[in-house]
Amino acid sequence: MAGPAESLYIQQLVELLAVVSSSPDEATAVQNAVERSAQALEAEVAAAVIDGNVVASIGFPPGAAPDDEIVAMTREQHSILYVPGLGGCPAVTASWAGSHPGHLVLARWGGPFQVEEQNLVRGMARVLELTLTMLRTLVAEHAMRESLQERQRLLEHLSAIQRAISHREDLQHILDTITDGARDLLGDEISLLWVRDEPDAGQARLASAAGTRPVDRPVVDLTAASPAGEAMVTDRVAVRHGNELQSRMLKLLGPRTVHASMAAPVHDSGVLAGALVVASCDTNRRYTAADEQTLRAFAENVSLALTDANTVVRMREAHHDPVTGLASRGLFLEQLSQQLAVADANGHTLAVLFLDLDRFKDINDSLGHAAGDQLLAVTAGRVTAQLRAGDTASRFGGDEFAVMLARVDGPQDAAAVARRIVTALAEPMRVAEQRLRVAVSVGVALSGTDGPEPTELVARADLAMYEAKAKHRGTGGYAIYCETVPGD
Repeated sequence: MAGPAESLYIQQLVELLAVVSSSPDEATAVQNAVERSAQALEAEVAAAVIDGNVVASIGFPPGAAPDDEIVAMTREQHSILYVPGLGGCPAVTASWAGSHPGHLVLARWGGPFQVEEQNLVRGMARVLELTLTMLRTLVAEHAMRESLQERQRLLEHLSAIQRAISHREDLQHILDTITDGARDLLGDEISLLWVRDEPDAGQARLASAAGTRPVDRPVVDLTAASPAGEAMVTDRVAVRHGNELQSRMLKLLGPRTVHASMAAPVHDSGVLAGALVVASCDTNRRYTAADEQTLRAFAENVSLALTDANTVVRMREAHHDPVTGLASRGLFLEQLSQQLAVADANGHTLAVLFLDLDRFKDINDSLGHAAGDQLLAVTAGRVTAQLRAGDTASRFGGDEFAVMLARVDGPQDAAAVARRIVTALAEPMRVAEQRLRVAVSVGVALSGTDGPEPTELVARADLAMYEAKAKHRGTGGYAIYCETVPGD
């Protein structure tokens, strides 16, 4: 059975445990332990040393704690500590090991600490060590949970962005979503996306922004003078802390004084194309390696969006006529080949119409190529307006067009479309501030049992077009290959 003194010491350890374990953080726990141990042992002074530094003390005048002497005492195990105003006082130390080794130091005026008191100090040190371990574990777990939550938020942002990219949603909407997401996840006031229109351009325009003030024609020079320029020049993440290091443009765009900024490069098909920037007005903001990784992830999604969107544009330009927007000759023949195979397999008929404008050369020569291009664009619009879903129109070159009717119920069905086209193009066109009339000659060829190749079917429609031109003498009309169908 424990004696009175031993029971008292146990009670004091329990009380110490209760005090320090209820502390909200490590610093408070250490300070509470120092104060409670000094009270329990009636010590004039007490201190805690962790990782070789005095982290808490009591009993010394403000700013007069002999930190160096306290640390030296823990290393050399002295039994006397000099206390200002008291002189040399008997002292006791108790240590603990672990990842953050430390010491509990107490000193008092009068007699030395008894063996039982020294054991109590060791017990108090042990209680403090266990409590600090617990608090650090809780902090680590909390940080891990926060990290996992942040990672989950990041994954949700990136997943939503990548779905939008895969669904080919509006590019500006995607860029705005990325810009907003970077600002939201990093907790900054400002987010900017700078993009240059040409690979060798010396400036970049503001493609998207969040949290900024309006500025006329915002552009940034691609030099190290701005974080965006630095990121684009070095192809690395650029980080700047301090108001004096911020660019003039950031100072103009920021709602308040900008104290920190970070920029990550973005690419289009592997070529440097701009930079994604976040900026903070918080004087204490410091970007970490994790922040850099987060911004880089958003920048990579900008790169993915730009590359995808511009690849679609480049593919369209490669397969479509730049003047009319219609399918190119190559794309038309490719689609015609596919539809011929479908028609043959399903036993139905398709038709090809070949069109030639009868007065195009005279208009082009007299009014110029710009007027000629305008006439071609108007013609393309009128032709496509007469087609059905599934039909395809193309510009073959010059003033020649080809149309594929994916399915027709015989020559009369194809002739009806040809008549509509001839009628539509006979109406006056407003071109180069003039009212112009053109005529179109249309040749029609239908797929049949002989299974013609795409180029052969187009050639038959071309021959029929010349028949229509000769028959109507350039006044507009149509003819069907190898068949006689009443014309206009």
